[in-house]
Amino acid sequence: MPFVSTELPMSLQNLVVENVVIPECIHPGRVNVSNDQQQHCYFEPGSKTICFRGLDSRRIIHIRGRFNRTTELILCQWPFKYFDPRDLAELVPNLERLAITGDELKLLKNDFPPLPNLWAINITGTKLNATRSEAFLQLPALRRLNLRGNALVSIVPFQFQTDHVDVYLQGNPWNCTNDMIWLLEDQSGLYADKHSLVCKDWKYTGRPMMVAMEYKRVLREHCRHEEIRNCTCRISYLRLTFSGKYFKPLVTVNCTEKGFFQLPSYLPPNTTVLHMARNKIIDVERLSTAEYKQVNDVYLDYNRITSIDILEDSSWLDNFRVLSLRGNKINRIRVYSLEHAMERNANVGQLFLSYNPWRCGCRFATRMQEFLRKHESVVLDSRNITCFTLDDEGRKSYLPVMTLTPNDVCRASEHNKAAVYDILSVIFASLIVLILTKLAYDYYIYRKYGKLPWLIMKMP
Repeated sequence: MPFVSTELPMSLQNLVVENVVIPECIHPGRVNVSNDQQQHCYFEPGSKTICFRGLDSRRIIHIRGRFNRTTELILCQWPFKYFDPRDLAELVPNLERLAITGDELKLLKNDFPPLPNLWAINITGTKLNATRSEAFLQLPALRRLNLRGNALVSIVPFQFQTDHVDVYLQGNPWNCTNDMIWLLEDQSGLYADKHSLVCKDWKYTGRPMMVAMEYKRVLREHCRHEEIRNCTCRISYLRLTFSGKYFKPLVTVNCTEKGFFQLPSYLPPNTTVLHMARNKIIDVERLSTAEYKQVNDVYLDYNRITSIDILEDSSWLDNFRVLSLRGNKINRIRVYSLEHAMERNANVGQLFLSYNPWRCGCRFATRMQEFLRKHESVVLDSRNITCFTLDDEGRKSYLPVMTLTPNDVCRASEHNKAAVYDILSVIFASLIVLILTKLAYDYYIYRKYGKLPWLIMKMP
Protein backbone atom coordinates (compact mmCIF):
# COMPACT_ATOMS: atom_id res chain seq x y z
CA MET A 1 0.00 0.00 0.00
CA PRO A 2 1.72 3.22 -1.11
CA PHE A 3 1.61 6.44 0.83
CA VAL A 4 -1.18 8.67 -0.34
CA SER A 5 -0.95 12.43 -0.51
CA THR A 6 -3.32 13.63 2.15
CA GLU A 7 -4.87 17.01 1.41
CA LEU A 8 -4.90 19.43 4.31
CA PRO A 9 -8.34 19.68 5.87
CA MET A 10 -7.42 22.99 7.45
CA SER A 11 -4.75 25.66 7.71
CA LEU A 12 -1.49 24.90 9.42
CA GLN A 13 -2.06 27.88 11.64
CA ASN A 14 -3.30 27.00 15.11
CA LEU A 15 -7.05 27.26 15.14
CA VAL A 16 -8.80 29.62 17.51
CA VAL A 17 -9.91 27.50 20.44
CA GLU A 18 -13.53 28.14 21.30
CA ASN A 19 -15.40 27.58 24.56
CA VAL A 20 -12.31 27.79 26.78
CA VAL A 21 -13.06 30.95 28.72
CA ILE A 22 -15.74 30.53 31.41
CA PRO A 23 -17.62 33.85 31.48
CA GLU A 24 -18.52 33.62 35.17
CA CYS A 25 -14.82 33.45 36.06
CA ILE A 26 -13.93 36.74 34.34
CA HIS A 27 -16.89 38.81 35.59
CA PRO A 28 -15.28 42.12 36.71
CA GLY A 29 -17.40 42.49 39.82
CA ARG A 30 -16.70 39.01 41.16
CA VAL A 31 -13.00 39.08 40.29
CA ASN A 32 -12.46 42.46 42.00
CA VAL A 33 -14.25 41.34 45.15
CA SER A 34 -12.21 38.16 45.24
CA ASN A 35 -8.81 39.82 44.90
CA ASP A 36 -8.10 39.25 48.57
CA GLN A 37 -6.79 35.79 47.60
CA GLN A 38 -9.34 34.12 49.88
CA GLN A 39 -11.77 31.42 48.92
CA HIS A 40 -15.17 32.90 48.16
CA CYS A 41 -18.41 31.54 46.72
CA TYR A 42 -21.41 33.22 45.11
CA PHE A 43 -24.85 31.66 45.12
CA GLU A 44 -27.00 32.80 42.22
CA PRO A 45 -30.64 32.14 41.36
CA GLY A 46 -31.25 28.91 39.50
CA SER A 47 -29.11 26.82 41.89
CA LYS A 48 -25.85 28.11 40.39
CA THR A 49 -22.77 28.32 42.64
CA ILE A 50 -19.56 30.09 41.62
CA CYS A 51 -16.46 29.63 43.78
CA PHE A 52 -13.04 31.28 43.45
CA ARG A 53 -9.75 29.74 44.62
CA GLY A 54 -11.00 26.43 45.90
CA LEU A 55 -13.49 25.16 48.45
CA ASP A 56 -12.79 26.10 52.07
CA SER A 57 -14.21 23.28 54.19
CA ARG A 58 -14.41 25.53 57.28
CA ARG A 59 -16.73 27.97 55.49
CA ILE A 60 -18.68 25.36 53.58
CA ILE A 61 -19.89 23.67 56.75
CA HIS A 62 -22.08 26.71 57.49
CA ILE A 63 -23.61 26.84 54.03
CA ARG A 64 -23.76 23.14 53.16
CA GLY A 65 -27.50 23.36 52.56
CA ARG A 66 -26.95 25.76 49.67
CA PHE A 67 -24.39 23.43 48.13
CA ASN A 68 -26.79 20.51 48.46
CA ARG A 69 -29.27 22.43 46.32
CA THR A 70 -26.62 23.38 43.72
CA THR A 71 -27.10 21.94 40.24
CA GLU A 72 -24.44 24.02 38.48
CA LEU A 73 -21.01 24.41 40.10
CA ILE A 74 -18.30 26.64 38.61
CA LEU A 75 -14.85 26.54 40.20
CA CYS A 76 -12.72 29.51 39.10
CA GLN A 77 -8.98 30.00 39.65
CA TRP A 78 -8.57 26.54 41.17
CA PRO A 79 -5.42 26.99 43.29
CA PHE A 80 -4.22 23.39 43.69
CA LYS A 81 -2.35 20.99 41.42
CA TYR A 82 -5.01 18.35 41.73
CA PHE A 83 -8.78 18.11 41.99
CA ASP A 84 -10.49 15.18 43.68
CA PRO A 85 -13.90 14.53 42.06
CA ARG A 86 -14.90 12.38 45.03
CA ASP A 87 -15.44 15.55 47.04
CA LEU A 88 -18.44 16.31 44.83
CA ALA A 89 -20.52 13.31 45.91
CA GLU A 90 -21.22 14.63 49.40
CA LEU A 91 -20.99 18.35 48.70
CA VAL A 92 -23.18 18.64 45.58
CA PRO A 93 -25.11 15.35 45.20
CA ASN A 94 -27.61 16.94 42.79
CA LEU A 95 -24.97 18.37 40.50
CA GLU A 96 -25.90 18.58 36.81
CA ARG A 97 -23.18 20.80 35.36
CA LEU A 98 -19.58 21.26 36.49
CA ALA A 99 -16.94 23.71 35.24
CA ILE A 100 -13.35 24.06 36.45
CA THR A 101 -10.62 26.44 35.36
CA GLY A 102 -7.28 27.53 36.81
CA ASP A 103 -3.70 27.35 35.58
CA GLU A 104 -2.51 25.39 38.63
CA LEU A 105 -4.63 22.29 38.04
CA LYS A 106 -2.65 19.37 36.56
CA LEU A 107 -4.34 16.19 37.74
CA LEU A 108 -7.66 14.59 38.53
CA LYS A 109 -6.76 12.74 41.69
CA ASN A 110 -9.48 10.10 41.33
CA ASP A 111 -12.24 9.06 38.95
CA PHE A 112 -15.58 10.81 39.16
CA PRO A 113 -17.91 9.17 41.69
CA PRO A 114 -21.50 8.17 40.79
CA LEU A 115 -23.38 11.44 40.27
CA PRO A 116 -26.67 10.42 38.65
CA ASN A 117 -27.60 13.89 37.33
CA LEU A 118 -24.25 15.18 36.09
CA TRP A 119 -24.56 15.60 32.31
CA ALA A 120 -21.99 18.31 31.46
CA ILE A 121 -18.34 18.65 32.52
CA ASN A 122 -16.23 21.58 31.41
CA ILE A 123 -12.54 21.48 32.41
CA THR A 124 -10.74 24.17 30.38
CA GLY A 125 -7.85 26.58 30.67
CA THR A 126 -5.91 24.34 33.07
CA LYS A 127 -2.63 22.43 32.93
CA LEU A 128 -4.40 19.08 33.06
CA ASN A 129 -2.00 16.79 31.20
CA ALA A 130 -3.47 13.31 31.56
CA THR A 131 -6.75 11.50 32.18
CA ARG A 132 -7.70 7.92 32.83
CA SER A 133 -10.00 6.10 30.43
CA GLU A 134 -12.34 5.23 33.36
CA ALA A 135 -12.38 8.76 34.80
CA PHE A 136 -16.00 9.39 33.71
CA LEU A 137 -17.32 5.84 33.61
CA GLN A 138 -19.59 6.16 36.65
CA LEU A 139 -21.61 9.09 35.27
CA PRO A 140 -24.76 7.61 33.67
CA ALA A 141 -26.21 10.97 32.60
CA LEU A 142 -23.05 12.42 31.05
CA ARG A 143 -23.71 13.95 27.62
CA ARG A 144 -21.02 16.59 27.19
CA LEU A 145 -17.32 16.52 28.12
CA ASN A 146 -15.37 19.67 27.27
CA LEU A 147 -11.60 19.31 27.73
CA ARG A 148 -10.52 22.12 25.39
CA GLY A 149 -7.54 24.32 26.07
CA ASN A 150 -5.71 22.21 28.64
CA ALA A 151 -2.27 20.59 28.55
CA LEU A 152 -3.20 17.12 27.32
CA VAL A 153 -0.44 15.60 25.17
CA SER A 154 -1.98 12.18 24.68
CA ILE A 155 -5.30 10.48 25.22
CA VAL A 156 -6.71 6.98 25.53
CA PRO A 157 -10.27 5.95 24.61
CA PHE A 158 -12.68 7.09 27.29
CA GLN A 159 -15.18 4.63 28.69
CA PHE A 160 -18.74 5.88 29.10
CA GLN A 161 -22.02 4.26 30.08
CA THR A 162 -23.71 5.53 26.92
CA ASP A 163 -22.78 6.22 23.31
CA HIS A 164 -24.25 9.72 23.33
CA VAL A 165 -21.42 11.74 24.87
CA ASP A 166 -19.91 14.65 22.90
CA VAL A 167 -16.20 14.97 23.71
CA TYR A 168 -14.28 18.14 22.78
CA LEU A 169 -10.48 18.10 22.80
CA GLN A 170 -9.35 21.06 20.69
CA GLY A 171 -6.58 23.39 21.86
CA ASN A 172 -4.40 20.88 23.71
CA PRO A 173 -0.68 20.58 22.85
CA TRP A 174 -0.95 17.07 21.38
CA ASN A 175 2.24 15.06 21.13
CA CYS A 176 1.67 13.16 17.89
CA THR A 177 4.71 10.95 18.42
CA ASN A 178 2.40 9.04 20.77
CA ASP A 179 0.20 6.32 19.34
CA MET A 180 -3.27 7.78 18.93
CA ILE A 181 -4.20 5.94 15.75
CA TRP A 182 -7.23 4.59 17.59
CA LEU A 183 -8.72 8.10 17.40
CA LEU A 184 -8.38 8.02 13.62
CA GLU A 185 -10.12 4.66 13.42
CA ASP A 186 -12.80 5.46 16.01
CA GLN A 187 -16.29 5.24 14.50
CA SER A 188 -18.29 6.04 17.63
CA GLY A 189 -18.73 9.72 16.78
CA LEU A 190 -18.00 10.65 20.41
CA TYR A 191 -14.98 12.82 19.63
CA ALA A 192 -16.77 15.69 17.94
CA ASP A 193 -13.79 17.90 17.04
CA LYS A 194 -11.08 15.33 16.34
CA HIS A 195 -10.48 16.68 12.83
CA SER A 196 -9.50 20.09 14.23
CA LEU A 197 -6.85 18.74 16.63
CA VAL A 198 -3.33 20.07 15.95
CA CYS A 199 0.02 18.55 16.88
CA LYS A 200 2.34 20.63 19.05
CA ASP A 201 5.38 18.35 19.47
CA TRP A 202 8.72 19.19 17.83
CA LYS A 203 8.30 16.63 15.05
CA TYR A 204 4.74 17.27 13.90
CA THR A 205 4.16 20.80 15.13
CA GLY A 206 1.35 22.53 13.25
CA ARG A 207 0.26 19.33 11.52
CA PRO A 208 -3.35 18.15 11.84
CA MET A 209 -3.40 15.19 14.20
CA MET A 210 -5.64 13.08 11.98
CA VAL A 211 -3.28 13.60 9.03
CA ALA A 212 -0.30 12.53 11.16
CA MET A 213 -2.16 9.48 12.44
CA GLU A 214 -3.21 8.51 8.90
CA TYR A 215 0.41 8.49 7.75
CA LYS A 216 1.40 6.50 10.83
CA ARG A 217 -1.36 3.97 10.13
CA VAL A 218 -0.21 3.47 6.53
CA LEU A 219 3.41 3.14 7.65
CA ARG A 220 2.40 0.49 10.17
CA GLU A 221 0.97 -1.57 7.29
CA HIS A 222 4.17 -1.16 5.26
CA CYS A 223 6.30 -2.20 8.21
CA ARG A 224 4.45 -5.51 8.42
CA HIS A 225 6.08 -6.61 5.16
CA GLU A 226 7.59 -10.06 5.58
CA GLU A 227 11.16 -8.91 5.00
CA ILE A 228 11.16 -6.15 7.61
CA ARG A 229 8.42 -7.30 10.00
CA ASN A 230 10.94 -7.48 12.87
CA CYS A 231 12.11 -3.91 12.27
CA THR A 232 10.58 -0.75 13.66
CA CYS A 233 9.36 2.06 11.43
CA ARG A 234 8.56 5.64 12.36
CA ILE A 235 7.89 8.92 10.65
CA SER A 236 10.76 11.25 11.46
CA TYR A 237 9.12 14.30 9.92
CA LEU A 238 6.08 15.35 7.90
CA ARG A 239 7.37 17.75 5.27
CA LEU A 240 5.00 20.16 3.56
CA THR A 241 5.26 20.02 -0.22
CA PHE A 242 6.04 23.11 -2.28
CA SER A 243 2.39 23.43 -3.27
CA GLY A 244 1.45 23.79 0.39
CA LYS A 245 -1.46 21.37 -0.01
CA TYR A 246 0.09 18.01 0.84
CA PHE A 247 2.55 16.41 3.19
CA LYS A 248 5.38 14.03 2.42
CA PRO A 249 6.44 11.73 5.29
CA LEU A 250 10.14 11.11 5.89
CA VAL A 251 10.49 7.57 7.23
CA THR A 252 13.12 5.99 9.47
CA VAL A 253 13.49 2.19 9.52
CA ASN A 254 15.45 0.57 12.35
CA CYS A 255 16.61 -3.02 11.81
CA THR A 256 19.45 -2.94 14.33
CA GLU A 257 20.56 -6.37 15.57
CA LYS A 258 17.87 -8.34 13.72
CA GLY A 259 20.07 -11.01 12.13
CA PHE A 260 20.13 -9.63 8.57
CA PHE A 261 22.68 -11.17 6.18
CA GLN A 262 22.03 -8.53 3.52
CA LEU A 263 20.32 -5.22 3.12
CA PRO A 264 16.54 -5.60 2.75
CA SER A 265 15.20 -5.43 -0.80
CA TYR A 266 11.96 -3.84 0.45
CA LEU A 267 11.62 -0.56 2.29
CA PRO A 268 8.52 1.59 2.95
CA PRO A 269 8.06 4.46 0.49
CA ASN A 270 9.87 7.67 1.45
CA THR A 271 12.40 5.89 3.68
CA THR A 272 15.26 8.32 4.18
CA VAL A 273 17.08 6.80 7.19
CA LEU A 274 18.03 3.14 7.63
CA HIS A 275 19.65 1.63 10.73
CA MET A 276 21.25 -1.78 10.10
CA ALA A 277 23.92 -1.91 12.80
CA ARG A 278 25.03 -5.15 14.45
CA ASN A 279 23.83 -7.55 11.79
CA LYS A 280 25.77 -9.96 9.56
CA ILE A 281 25.76 -7.99 6.33
CA ILE A 282 28.66 -8.69 3.98
CA ASP A 283 28.18 -6.31 1.04
CA VAL A 284 26.48 -3.02 0.20
CA GLU A 285 25.53 -3.74 -3.41
CA ARG A 286 21.84 -2.98 -2.81
CA LEU A 287 22.62 0.63 -2.01
CA SER A 288 23.02 1.17 -5.74
CA THR A 289 19.51 -0.15 -6.54
CA ALA A 290 16.38 1.91 -7.11
CA GLU A 291 14.90 0.95 -3.71
CA TYR A 292 17.61 2.97 -1.99
CA LYS A 293 17.46 6.05 -4.17
CA GLN A 294 15.84 8.18 -1.45
CA VAL A 295 17.69 6.61 1.49
CA ASN A 296 20.03 9.39 2.55
CA ASP A 297 21.35 8.08 5.87
CA VAL A 298 22.59 4.49 6.26
CA TYR A 299 24.08 3.12 9.48
CA LEU A 300 25.96 -0.16 8.96
CA ASP A 301 28.13 -0.26 12.05
CA TYR A 302 29.49 -3.59 13.30
CA ASN A 303 28.60 -5.79 10.35
CA ARG A 304 30.91 -7.94 8.18
CA ILE A 305 31.41 -5.62 5.23
CA THR A 306 34.80 -6.02 3.55
CA SER A 307 34.54 -3.45 0.75
CA ILE A 308 32.43 -0.63 -0.63
CA ASP A 309 34.20 -0.45 -4.00
CA ILE A 310 31.05 -1.66 -5.73
CA LEU A 311 29.51 1.76 -5.03
CA GLU A 312 32.11 3.50 -7.20
CA ASP A 313 30.41 5.91 -9.63
CA SER A 314 26.97 4.99 -8.22
CA SER A 315 24.32 7.66 -7.92
CA TRP A 316 23.84 6.73 -4.26
CA LEU A 317 27.43 7.59 -3.38
CA ASP A 318 26.98 10.91 -5.14
CA ASN A 319 23.91 11.81 -3.09
CA PHE A 320 24.19 10.21 0.35
CA ARG A 321 24.06 12.31 3.51
CA VAL A 322 25.31 9.94 6.23
CA LEU A 323 27.22 6.67 5.85
CA SER A 324 28.45 4.91 8.97
CA LEU A 325 30.76 1.90 8.53
CA ARG A 326 32.36 1.64 11.95
CA GLY A 327 33.45 -1.76 13.21
CA ASN A 328 33.38 -3.68 9.92
CA LYS A 329 36.13 -5.69 8.14
CA ILE A 330 37.28 -3.14 5.57
CA ASN A 331 41.08 -3.01 5.13
CA ARG A 332 41.37 -1.07 1.88
CA ILE A 333 39.27 1.48 0.03
CA ARG A 334 39.59 3.24 -3.30
CA VAL A 335 40.44 6.61 -1.91
CA TYR A 336 40.26 8.37 -5.28
CA SER A 337 36.72 7.04 -5.81
CA LEU A 338 35.57 8.30 -2.43
CA GLU A 339 37.34 11.58 -3.04
CA HIS A 340 35.53 12.15 -6.35
CA ALA A 341 32.19 11.25 -4.76
CA MET A 342 32.73 13.76 -1.97
CA GLU A 343 33.51 16.47 -4.52
CA ARG A 344 30.34 15.74 -6.49
CA ASN A 345 28.07 15.28 -3.48
CA ALA A 346 26.63 18.55 -2.20
CA ASN A 347 24.57 16.77 0.47
CA VAL A 348 27.29 14.82 2.24
CA GLY A 349 27.26 15.47 5.96
CA GLN A 350 28.85 12.64 7.92
CA LEU A 351 31.08 9.67 7.17
CA PHE A 352 32.30 7.20 9.81
CA LEU A 353 35.16 4.78 9.08
CA SER A 354 36.82 3.94 12.40
CA TYR A 355 37.34 0.51 14.00
CA ASN A 356 38.03 -1.19 10.67
CA PRO A 357 41.24 -3.26 10.12
CA TRP A 358 42.89 -0.78 7.77
CA ARG A 359 46.21 -2.04 6.36
CA CYS A 360 49.05 0.50 6.51
CA GLY A 361 50.50 0.20 3.03
CA CYS A 362 52.80 3.08 2.11
CA ARG A 363 50.78 4.29 -0.85
CA PHE A 364 47.34 3.69 0.70
CA ALA A 365 48.20 5.20 4.08
CA THR A 366 49.53 8.45 2.62
CA ARG A 367 46.52 8.84 0.34
CA MET A 368 44.14 8.00 3.14
CA GLN A 369 45.81 10.53 5.40
CA GLU A 370 45.47 13.27 2.78
CA PHE A 371 41.81 12.37 2.30
CA LEU A 372 41.07 12.48 6.04
CA ARG A 373 42.84 15.81 6.52
CA LYS A 374 40.97 17.34 3.61
CA HIS A 375 37.56 16.05 4.79
CA GLU A 376 38.02 16.06 8.55
CA SER A 377 34.81 18.05 8.99
CA VAL A 378 32.87 15.23 7.31
CA VAL A 379 34.76 12.16 8.55
CA LEU A 380 33.88 12.88 12.15
CA ASP A 381 35.82 9.96 13.61
CA SER A 382 38.99 10.62 11.60
CA ARG A 383 41.05 10.92 14.80
CA ASN A 384 39.99 7.41 15.82
CA ILE A 385 40.92 5.72 12.54
CA THR A 386 43.94 3.44 12.88
CA CYS A 387 45.78 1.10 10.53
CA PHE A 388 48.13 -1.75 11.31
CA THR A 389 51.60 -2.84 10.20
CA LEU A 390 53.18 -6.27 10.55
CA ASP A 391 56.67 -6.80 11.95
CA ASP A 392 58.98 -9.63 10.90
CA GLU A 393 57.25 -11.96 13.34
CA GLY A 394 53.77 -11.19 12.06
CA ARG A 395 52.70 -9.08 15.04
CA LYS A 396 50.38 -6.17 14.39
CA SER A 397 51.07 -2.62 15.43
CA TYR A 398 48.22 -0.08 15.21
CA LEU A 399 48.94 3.52 14.31
CA PRO A 400 46.62 6.57 14.01
CA VAL A 401 46.31 7.37 10.32
CA MET A 402 46.07 11.11 10.92
CA THR A 403 49.51 11.28 12.57
CA LEU A 404 51.45 8.84 10.37
CA THR A 405 54.81 9.77 8.87
CA PRO A 406 56.41 8.10 5.83
CA ASN A 407 58.95 6.46 8.14
CA ASP A 408 56.11 4.69 9.96
CA VAL A 409 54.72 2.87 6.94
CA CYS A 410 57.18 3.13 4.04
CA ARG A 411 60.15 0.74 3.97
CA ALA A 412 63.68 1.80 3.04
CA SER A 413 63.54 0.04 -0.33
CA GLU A 414 60.38 1.90 -1.09
CA HIS A 415 62.14 5.14 -0.18
CA ASN A 416 65.04 4.28 -2.50
CA LYS A 417 62.72 3.46 -5.39
CA ALA A 418 60.87 6.69 -4.84
CA ALA A 419 64.16 8.61 -4.82
CA VAL A 420 65.32 7.01 -8.11
CA TYR A 421 61.98 7.79 -9.71
CA ASP A 422 62.22 11.37 -8.53
CA ILE A 423 65.74 11.78 -9.99
CA LEU A 424 64.74 10.27 -13.32
CA SER A 425 61.71 12.55 -13.47
CA VAL A 426 63.93 15.60 -12.95
CA ILE A 427 66.39 14.44 -15.63
CA PHE A 428 63.67 13.79 -18.20
CA ALA A 429 62.03 17.13 -17.51
CA SER A 430 65.38 18.92 -17.89
CA LEU A 431 66.10 17.18 -21.21
CA ILE A 432 62.69 18.13 -22.57
CA VAL A 433 63.24 21.75 -21.62
CA LEU A 434 66.72 21.71 -23.18
CA ILE A 435 65.48 20.20 -26.46
CA LEU A 436 62.64 22.69 -26.75
CA THR A 437 65.03 25.55 -26.06
CA LYS A 438 67.46 24.32 -28.75
CA LEU A 439 64.65 23.99 -31.29
CA ALA A 440 63.46 27.51 -30.54
CA TYR A 441 67.04 28.89 -30.92
CA ASP A 442 67.67 27.13 -34.23
CA TYR A 443 64.33 28.34 -35.58
CA TYR A 444 65.20 31.92 -34.62
CA ILE A 445 68.66 31.75 -36.29
CA TYR A 446 67.19 30.26 -39.45
CA ARG A 447 64.47 32.92 -39.78
CA LYS A 448 66.82 35.83 -39.10
CA TYR A 449 70.02 34.75 -40.88
CA GLY A 450 68.87 31.87 -43.08
CA LYS A 451 71.51 29.68 -41.47
CA LEU A 452 70.76 26.03 -40.85
CA PRO A 453 71.94 24.27 -37.69
CA TRP A 454 75.42 22.77 -37.84
CA LEU A 455 74.14 19.21 -37.53
CA ILE A 456 71.79 19.62 -40.46
CA MET A 457 74.58 21.06 -42.66
CA LYS A 458 76.84 18.02 -41.94
CA MET A 459 74.18 15.51 -42.90
CA PRO A 460 74.60 14.02 -46.43
